[in-house]
This record gives sequence, C-alpha cells and structure tokens, in this order.
Amino acid sequence: MPENFSILIVEDDDDARANMEDVLSLDGYRIETASHCLPAINAIESKHFDAVIIDWRLPDGNGGDLIQIVKREVPNSPVIVVTGLREFDTAVKALREGVYDFLTKPINPDALRGLITRLVERKMHLFEIESAQSKLVANERLAAIGQMVAGLAHESRNAFQRSHACLAELTLDLQEMPESLKLVHRVQKALDDLNFLLEEVRVYSAPINLERRTCDLESLIKETWQKIQDAKQWAVTPEFQIRLNDNTPKSIFADRNRLQQVIRNLLENASFAAGESGRIQVDLSQESNSGNERVVVSVSDSGDGVAPENREEIFAPFFTTKTKGTGLGLAISRRIAESHQGSLAVTESDIGGAKFILAIPIEKEKKKSDLP
Repeated sequence: MPENFSILIVEDDDDARANMEDVLSLDGYRIETASHCLPAINAIESKHFDAVIIDWRLPDGNGGDLIQIVKREVPNSPVIVVTGLREFDTAVKALREGVYDFLTKPINPDALRGLITRLVERKMHLFEIESAQSKLVANERLAAIGQMVAGLAHESRNAFQRSHACLAELTLDLQEMPESLKLVHRVQKALDDLNFLLEEVRVYSAPINLERRTCDLESLIKETWQKIQDAKQWAVTPEFQIRLNDNTPKSIFADRNRLQQVIRNLLENASFAAGESGRIQVDLSQESNSGNERVVVSVSDSGDGVAPENREEIFAPFFTTKTKGTGLGLAISRRIAESHQGSLAVTESDIGGAKFILAIPIEKEKKKSDLP
C-alpha cells in the first residue's frame, strides 16, 4: 500500500527535508516537498495528500497557520509537526491544534517510519469501516426494496392472472379480426414483460444465501453454453473456446447454481455483443492476491466493447445498452460474486471487444470433522 500513500513534507531545512524524503521514498511512499508556506498551500489546494509533515517554524509563516489550511482543505489527512528537541511548548500547542503527532529534530528514521506505518494502518482501517458502513446501508436499502417488491409482486400476481384470463377470452371473440388479435398479443407480451421485471427486481433485492459445494468449473461453463445454444437456435453459432492454464484448479467450492447464473449472464452478453459470426473466448486461471488464491474466469468477445465511461455504470441496476432487458443481469452477477468474497469487473479484451473478469477465492470444502 505505500505506493498508494502520498505525503507532503514542508521543511525549510534542506538536509532535514532531503533525509525525510530519502527515508520515505525508499519505503515506496509517494513524496512531494515544499520549503515555504506558499508553495505548500498551493500543493494542498491542488492535490490530495494522505498525510502532511510540517516544520513548525517556516521562513514565511508558522506551522499553526498551515495546519488550519490543511484541516480546511483536506480535513481527513493527519498532520505531523516537526519541532526542536527543547520546544515542548510548541509540541503541546501543535497537539491542541489537532495534529496527529509530532517528531523532534534531529529526525530519527525509525521513529519516522513507525509513525507513517501507523498512519497507513489507520487509513486501511478507516477504509474498511467506510466499506462496511456502505455495505450496511446498501443492504438495508435492498432489504427495504425487497420487502416492497415482494409485496407488489404478490398483489400484482392476481391482477396479471385476471388480465391474462380476460385477454384469452377476448382472443376467442377476435378470431376473425387479425389486426385486433395482434394488439391483444402485444398487451399479453407487455404484461409478461412487466411480470418478468418485477421478478428480476425481487431476485436482485433478495438476500443471497449461498449453498456451497464442490463443482467442476469447466463442465459448468460447457453446460451453460450448451443451454444458451439450445435456447438461441442460431443459424450460425459463434466461435466458442475455453482455455485453461496449467495451474487452474479442476474444481472449486462455491454455490453452483448462483455461479451458473453469473456465467450464463456473461456468456449471453458476450454472444449478444459478438453476434452469430463473432468469437467468444473463456480463460480459466488461478492467481494470488495478497496471499489469497483465486480462480479467475475471463469471458471475452469480439464485439464493440464497453466504453470506458460505462465500465462501472453497466453494473448499476437498470443500466442497459440493449433494446430489451431489465438492466439487472450484471448488477445481480456482481452481487453474487461479492457474496463469494469475489469480484466482477470489465476491461478491453484481446480479441477486440469486452472482457469480463470474474474472480472467486478458492476455498476448500469443510469436512464434518472440521465443523465446530
């Protein structure tokens, strides 16, 4: 994480500033420096810093004034004040100003490293808390939507059935009126679409309870593709290929039905983008992420791809570029991936179109003897 942690050092002593920059740069942090208040203010107002180190005494001002600007411009960025060894009153004043901590000159490299390490850990903890809070709010909203939609679907089901029954009777009276029959069929189709939309929203907002078991990923993909072929009945089937790396696990421990739902959605989107004369390529591999092993399923197509500005939007509920569909398929797929502690993202493919990357952590099936 050091490469993602930026620090501004404001110190007029050239040697002290260079020493701090050398120590922290060697540890991989992104460093910017300033020797006076004015360039420091310009940097603070134009960029984001994860931490700011300020010498209390500067040629064109004092640290107290600069701290107030930092607190106004980047209130979540902690400030470290550098003071002289005997300037105890300055350190107390700095702490009263709301700084995170202080260092005394000459700077001890180990003390500096330890302090910045704590700030990095602090940032990670805050990120985890914010993520947990965001998920909690999202789950509460989904629960509320789920209850509303479930009730709406229940109340609407009888209305749909009555409407279809009335339309079925009406078709008997319109056998000699083909144009009127077409209108009735269009109404029936609209009712079916509305019912499908309600069901999709209900599924999207419902809690995802996983039923994990060992499943063969390659067989699952082949089976899913065969079902799509049977349903589409293409005149010309798109070129389809599955490629496995040598280290790809034969099977994974996951919810097979949920995973098949994601794979089907990705393959259907790929076939829509590629067209009958296009190409679809599925790559299976294994990768290590922060010491955790994951199986990665990449679904690529030879279509037009996804515009960069839409690469996050397509996972939002109801966003779609198709003329048909609810725009919930990818939103549901990402929820399923995240429920497995995995991820789903999109980028450019090597064959011309989009590449959807599904990553699922590899977990071993627990034996009965392992259970508490």
